[in-house]
Amino acid sequence: MDDKVFYALVTAVVVIGGIGIGVAYSYTTSHPVSVPSTGPYYLTMVITPSNPYVYNKTYEHNQPSYFILAANNSLESAANIVLPAHREIVLTIIDYDSGPTPNIGNTSTSNTTIFTKVIGTVGGVEYQYNTTTSLASYKDNNTSLLKPVVISQVNWYGNASGGYNITHTFTILNSGQVIVNIPTFGGTTTLAYLYLNNTGTYTWQCYVPCGLSAVNGGWSGAMTTVGWMTGTVVVD
Repeated sequence: MDDKVFYALVTAVVVIGGIGIGVAYSYTTSHPVSVPSTGPYYLTMVITPSNPYVYNKTYEHNQPSYFILAANNSLESAANIVLPAHREIVLTIIDYDSGPTPNIGNTSTSNTTIFTKVIGTVGGVEYQYNTTTSLASYKDNNTSLLKPVVISQVNWYGNASGGYNITHTFTILNSGQVIVNIPTFGGTTTLAYLYLNNTGTYTWQCYVPCGLSAVNGGWSGAMTTVGWMTGTVVVD
């Protein structure tokens, strides 16, 4: 196994074990800047459900949010993600959320298949570990945490909710154009490799309508709150 894959997976396993037994993580707002100047850049993100509160205690509460896992095992805000240009980025996303989405795209009723594709990664693929039964048709009986399901596009539709088996996406846009799209799945760890060679400030957004479902079809609350399901990516 490639050392980079092993390192990323060990990190993921440690995080899964730590959160699973109730380790108390602190929430901070700064992104770590003390990183090696050469070699792969490792970024681990965690999606946690039922985070209180977005707006107030009676409206738009208990919703999912992305966080950055810092070097000291604290969870930091994902409002502003700083990434290096011209370096391999090893991105791990640990998704603790659950449930498929009936729709995917930039409205509460759309099914925009571009967000079902893996875009902007090395080889145009992502690697799924610790897969759940929703991906059963994409794995064999020997699949384990260390044997990934390789995905380039989520091409199934028609689950129990009548939609895609996608929990969230991590999508980076440049003036509305998708340059990176990584679908994630509840209860799984996603690993992807990518390069961002153009410096600048970009937008990241989840394109699964995962805000409070009773308001604007899920496109409210967490979906429009910076640091929860949207934010900026600064490449320098």
